[in-house]
Amino acid sequence: MKHHRHTHFLLFIFVSALVASGCASTKEKQLKTKGFTLSYKDKAGSSISKIQLEHPLKLSEAEVRRHLKSLVFEELSLFGKKKPVFLPQNIDRIGRLLTKALQHAPNHKIIHYELETPRGATSGDVFASKKFIHWRFDSIKGMEFSGRSYTSLGNVNWRMVPQSGQRYHALKKILGNQAQENWIFAGLHSSSKMGKKARQKNAGPSRNKASLRPPGNTRETSPTKNSNPILEEKLELLKDLHEKELIDENEYDQKRKELLDNYL
Repeated sequence: MKHHRHTHFLLFIFVSALVASGCASTKEKQLKTKGFTLSYKDKAGSSISKIQLEHPLKLSEAEVRRHLKSLVFEELSLFGKKKPVFLPQNIDRIGRLLTKALQHAPNHKIIHYELETPRGATSGDVFASKKFIHWRFDSIKGMEFSGRSYTSLGNVNWRMVPQSGQRYHALKKILGNQAQENWIFAGLHSSSKMGKKARQKNAGPSRNKASLRPPGNTRETSPTKNSNPILEEKLELLKDLHEKELIDENEYDQKRKELLDNYL
């Protein structure tokens, strides 16, 4: 009993201090506990400055844990496999604190976090817009996101792999929408936002309709459907290795079959 009371007291102090730092000034303050760093960051001047945040967010810890469990990434190496971003023990460490941070987030702040893992830091931002929760990653297990399919030898890049109900966020470019492969969003339950009914009562029909449009030059959409660019790139790399006689015919056939079995 004493242990539970002590844990709840520390959680109360942790979140209270975080809210105070988010409301008192624009200066960012970090709070750390057991290899986990959490902070509120002002959205002004960032790539999400034109997105209307829906904070604070009334989301249960069970829902936050479900979202954390659903996040999957893939290393873009020759035989990279899909893996969970957060292991069960990670979710146990951060689930409650992320829930409290979302429930108390100011409407102009996003939540930044950094989790230390044996392989390196997993860091990123989480925030909510109308009907969606966003997960944008800077690094996963010590691997920083580069935005390129393949990096130089020795460096492994990665991308998020949208699961059921998840999509890539996309930026509107001159030549079309560009999917942000380190940034996905998923739908929220219609009752997740605190004070939603109060805002709907004050807002007119035309205003509600306008708010559904993507703000600024950002757009929430799914990535362009195509054949499988990741498979094509890996097959091309395998072919290049074979042509340079770095692998023999048998190894080439075996690896090619493994790739086709994994992706088709």
